[in-house]
Amino acid sequence: MTLSSDVQDRLTCVANLLARPDQLDGVRIRCCAELLRTAVERSVARACGAENSDEPVQALLINLASHVDVDVAYDVSQLWHALSRAIRHHGYELTPTVEELAGWHADTADVAEALQLHLTLSGTIDIPEGTGETAVVR
Repeated sequence: MTLSSDVQDRLTCVANLLARPDQLDGVRIRCCAELLRTAVERSVARACGAENSDEPVQALLINLASHVDVDVAYDVSQLWHALSRAIRHHGYELTPTVEELAGWHADTADVAEALQLHLTLSGTIDIPEGTGETAVVR
C-alpha cells in the first residue's frame, strides 16, 4: 500500500537525513522530529476525514478511536506526544538520539500505513436476496 505523497515525502526526507547520522546535530534532529510529527498529523486528519479543517490535532487524536482500532489510536497518540516532546525539549535536557529518531521514523511509517488502511464506507448496501447478483453501493 502506498502512502499519500505528503506523508511519503516527509518520511523520505527523514530517511535521507538518517542515512548520514554524523551530520545530525540538535537542530536537524528537531527538524526530523517535526517532519515526522506533521506526517502523523496529516495521517490522523485524513483518517478522521478532517484534511481541510482547522480542528486541533489534540481533538483529532481524541476522536481517532472512533475511526480506527483503539490500539492503533493509542499508539498514534503516544507517538505524537513523544515527537512533540522531542521538538520542544529544553537546553538542560538530553537531545533525542539518532537511534530514538530512527525508531520514531519506523513507528511513523507503521502508524501512517495503519491509518491509511482505514476505509470509510458511506451509503447503503443493497444485497438482492436469492438473485445471485452482486451488491450495489450507492
